[in-house]
Amino acid sequence: MSDNINLVQELLRQYGRKRSSPRCLLKVDFKKAFDSVQWDFLANLLRQLGFPAHFVLLVMECVSTASYSVAVNGDIHGFFLGKSGVRQGDPLSPYLFICCMEYFSRLLKLSSQHDNFRFHPRCEVQGITHLAFADDALLLSRGDSSSVHCLLQQITLFGKTSGLYINPQKSSIFFGGAGTTQKQSILTESGFREGSFPFTYLGVPLSPHRLLASQFSPLLQDLKSSVQGWIGKHLTYAGRLELTRSVLFGKVQFWLNIFPLPDVVMRNIISICRNFLWTGDIHRSTSALVAWKSICLPKSEGGLGLFDLRARNRSFLGKQLWNIHLKMDSVWIRWIHHFYLSSGTIWSIQAHHTSSPLWKAIISVRDLLLQHCGDSESSITLLNSWSAGVGPFLSHAYEFFRPIGQAVSWGRVVWEQWSLPKHSFILWLAVLGKLRTRDRLRFVPPDPNCMFCRREEESHGHLFFACEWTCRLWVLIKSWLRIERVMQTLASAIRGLRFQRNSLVARMKRAALSITTYLIWEERNKRVFDGRSREISAVFRRFQILFYTVFHFHEKDHFLLNMG
Repeated sequence: MSDNINLVQELLRQYGRKRSSPRCLLKVDFKKAFDSVQWDFLANLLRQLGFPAHFVLLVMECVSTASYSVAVNGDIHGFFLGKSGVRQGDPLSPYLFICCMEYFSRLLKLSSQHDNFRFHPRCEVQGITHLAFADDALLLSRGDSSSVHCLLQQITLFGKTSGLYINPQKSSIFFGGAGTTQKQSILTESGFREGSFPFTYLGVPLSPHRLLASQFSPLLQDLKSSVQGWIGKHLTYAGRLELTRSVLFGKVQFWLNIFPLPDVVMRNIISICRNFLWTGDIHRSTSALVAWKSICLPKSEGGLGLFDLRARNRSFLGKQLWNIHLKMDSVWIRWIHHFYLSSGTIWSIQAHHTSSPLWKAIISVRDLLLQHCGDSESSITLLNSWSAGVGPFLSHAYEFFRPIGQAVSWGRVVWEQWSLPKHSFILWLAVLGKLRTRDRLRFVPPDPNCMFCRREEESHGHLFFACEWTCRLWVLIKSWLRIERVMQTLASAIRGLRFQRNSLVARMKRAALSITTYLIWEERNKRVFDGRSREISAVFRRFQILFYTVFHFHEKDHFLLNMG
């Protein structure tokens, strides 16, 4: 997918120039692609591709015996068999559709052998007539009527044979260097409309020019839509962190793999993610408890393990650089070697001012490696170590490009795997001294005294260990857990746990620390915001319930692990 997008970006570079040879790009849309495949065509195609007869029989049995019902106002009605198409959502369907597109690809290759067909500029050497991913297809040719006519003939033949017809109203033609008369002739014959830049291909915007920050709005809007769906879900910090990591950053990674994102776009992405993490919304902005650059550090360095966008972007570009060096077998890399590296190697060539933003970014990453390593041989050795080392190439590349923080000694205790994530998150904030205790709210007029004892100023040190109420709770918990060691601060409590091995007792002690810290902060907030308070015995009972929940959830796995 990324190779297709990368190659299209390169081919579009000349479309914005007035003085260029005529060229055109057809973006075709199939009518109800999966639902229109004719079964006879599919069966004959599989046999012609060399699949065994019994295999074809089994596949067609799966395809042709599907039955359907219609949902009307939530009620299911009818029960009827299909006559064509492959079911969307069926794991087998994408593979069958790819076989259909292979037939289409071979038809287009035949069209390139016609005497009247002329290749799109910079495509003849590789014989490129089209780029396709599933039903997203781009057709390429010289911008003249005879070449486009050859493509349209094959499109028509493919539709009659397979049942997959083109929808002219949703298909577009993009021209570069073509005259007005020539354009009109092609548009009239095809029935397509003339497209405008940027256009969307495989979910991303493409243009002959460098994309403006505003043209990344589909990504930003997608992130905002995801957050809007989570508003009102009463998510904890830990829940919002996981959604940020798995969903929001998952969407961003796809774009990072393709584009060198502008700084302003990265700042907007960070703003959305930061606001969601700390407020649960994108419109409410409040001062973050921890700086974003610290959050993007690994947990072993005091962060939350989110990736740094700039470093992640560079790691993807580094992967592209390595693939180009290895001359990986892909159409885009073969194209790069023919047109960009015909007179040199990736380690010696310089980017031209007319080069694509992607190529300039790859060269920029190469220059960073050369600056760090000193020469190309050392750079190649470094990249090879990433490729041959333990773990994915991208992980090693990210470690190289990311900002490096100071290692912390408490990471193992705070992020104990047996602890509940929401407990660990509050313990992390407490260790950093970033909870909104009253000594950190000097700009707010309320009473600065502790909500438990009402005698001393509320601070991290006082709240969790020095307060009389908290001390009594700790006495109950330590007695119940049979802990005799003196713990006067959070740092001393962690210091006594970080060197212990992963025995059942040690892990439960680390989990107990995060549970207790969470319960103290929870009780404090109930008194501040709800005006409700509980007796120490009730909080202790709550601790026991949470402790037993964690214990029974992990006890069996612990013993099985030891036995194995």
